[in-house]
Amino acid sequence: MEALVELKKVKMGTAAQVLLGTLFLAACAQIAIPLYPVPMTMQTLGIFILAIMQGGKKASYSTLLYLLLATVGLPVLAGGATISSWLSIPTAGYLAAFPIAAFTIGKMTETKERPSSLWLVASILVGQIIVYTLGVIGLMRLLSFKQSIMVGVVPFLPVAGAKVLFAATLGGAWLRFRKG
Repeated sequence: MEALVELKKVKMGTAAQVLLGTLFLAACAQIAIPLYPVPMTMQTLGIFILAIMQGGKKASYSTLLYLLLATVGLPVLAGGATISSWLSIPTAGYLAAFPIAAFTIGKMTETKERPSSLWLVASILVGQIIVYTLGVIGLMRLLSFKQSIMVGVVPFLPVAGAKVLFAATLGGAWLRFRKG
């Protein structure tokens, strides 16, 4: 009986973490510079932080729940947009990449008992490449490959570097704190 109570506590704790992660990601989406066709947001920073702090599985669940909330029409997308058919918009590739990137970064981080700062940066860069790759593929439904790179990657590179370093620093501090 005690084992069932403990299992229920674990599941409730996981559900709460996933919900908080989803709300955090939705808040990150609201910090946006409205570029077209891809706004600059803090969503990737949110994914990087969630992946390191929650781990791959929970972070991917958080991003999947975020996409589910978008699908049912809640205002969680950049700028509070309510687009339940988000798979049809120019940013669909980026959005679809979120759970994959979160899972990958989290799993890479989890492979090391005490990941170094360099390992965290490398893990985040792999996730960032996933986001850019799927984002460009999604944009290529509307634009050429070169145009997709020019509007979907190049403008974001200077800020992306800062996001990677910030997430690695914050995530590293969290991991050191958590493991004592």
